Amino acid sequence: MVPAVCLLKGESHGNYESIGQCGRAGGRSADTAVTDHHVLSTARGAIERLGHQTIEQIPGYHDDLSGLPKKARRQVTSDFISMTVTAVEASEELTGVKQLDPLKTRDSEQFSDAFQPLADLLISVARRLELMIKAKDLKAGRGALAIYSIAQRLAQNPNNTHLAVHVANLKAELNRKRPSKKPKASPPTSPPSSPVTPAAADEKKGGEPAK
Repeated sequence: MVPAVCLLKGESHGNYESIGQCGRAGGRSADTAVTDHHVLSTARGAIERLGHQTIEQIPGYHDDLSGLPKKARRQVTSDFISMTVTAVEASEELTGVKQLDPLKTRDSEQFSDAFQPLADLLISVARRLELMIKAKDLKAGRGALAIYSIAQRLAQNPNNTHLAVHVANLKAELNRKRPSKKPKASPPTSPPSSPVTPAAADEKKGGEPAK
C-alpha cells in the first residue's frame, strides 16, 4: 500500500505520470506500522494531509460537475480514443472540423491513467475502513449488552442500589426509538365501496325497484 504512504507523507508530484507511478507501486515501508494507541493520531494526520496537500493539488478538483449525469459512463475504450487522436493528427481534414482537440484529449487520458489507481485505492480503503468500523462497533456493543445484563442482576441486590440509576438510564437508551433512514411508503388506500341494495341493482338494469 505504498499509495497510502505517498498520501500520508504529503508528497507533491510534478505531473500525472509520477502520481500514477506512486499509485501503482507495491510494498509497504517500515515507518507505516502503527500501534493501537497511535490509531487516532494517525487517522487525523492522514485526513489532514490527504485533504490539504493531495486533493488540493488535483487539477480541476473544484470544477463544477453538477451537469454530469449520475449514470454517465465511458462509451468507448482508451485505445479507441488514442486511435482517434492519431487519426486527427494525421489528417488535415479531421483537424479542420475542430471536433476534437488532440492536446486536451491526451491530457484527459493521462489524467485518467494517473488518478485511476488513486481512486481505486481510496475506494478500497473506504470499504476496508467501513468493515473495520462495523467490526469494532459490534464488539463494543456486545460488551456493553453483557455489562447491562450483569448490572440488571446486581441492581436487584439491596447493597447495589447505586446501580439502579445506571440500569434505568441504559434501559431508556436501549428502548429509545431510532429514526428510520427511509420512511416506509404506505400502500394506496381505495375509498370504501358502498353496499349495493337490491333496489339500486334493479334501477341499474332499467327495471322498477322491487317492493
